[in-house]
Amino acid sequence: MGFWQRFVGSEEPQHKDPQQLVPTLVTSCQAEKQLAQQILAHAELAPHQAGRDQLRTAAEEQERITQRIQDKIVELEGQWSEAEEAPPKGGHNHWSRVVHDLEDSQTLTQQYNEQAIYWDPDLPDATQFFLSLEKDKRRLNAFLRDIALRADPHAVD
Repeated sequence: MGFWQRFVGSEEPQHKDPQQLVPTLVTSCQAEKQLAQQILAHAELAPHQAGRDQLRTAAEEQERITQRIQDKIVELEGQWSEAEEAPPKGGHNHWSRVVHDLEDSQTLTQQYNEQAIYWDPDLPDATQFFLSLEKDKRRLNAFLRDIALRADPHAVD
């Protein structure tokens, strides 16, 4: 097939294999679980009670997102397995730890957007699910950003 046929779109569309959705969800779920554990670990290191409470709230929201993904895996009759626990990212102060949490959360948000685009025409339910995850993550990102803005980037623990 020549350039113009591909350019005009006259080639057959490539359909995605629905069996690849479950491994994608399992990978996302493991990453979300790891982030929830990291946020909780960072909450324990927070220098003041308000920071601890805010990060615990963020970890609870993170756990809720993880549970939604686990429920979707079960709904699709997939197998959920725990991943090896990785040590949480460190930081020299509260601000740097929260920024690590925010960056990791933003990475997952971007992945959900990409997955929604990838599955769009073939699996509309999966597309909607990834878009709803992206929306939840954007709300969590705003909350983490607020915590980071209130933290002192120059304080030393």
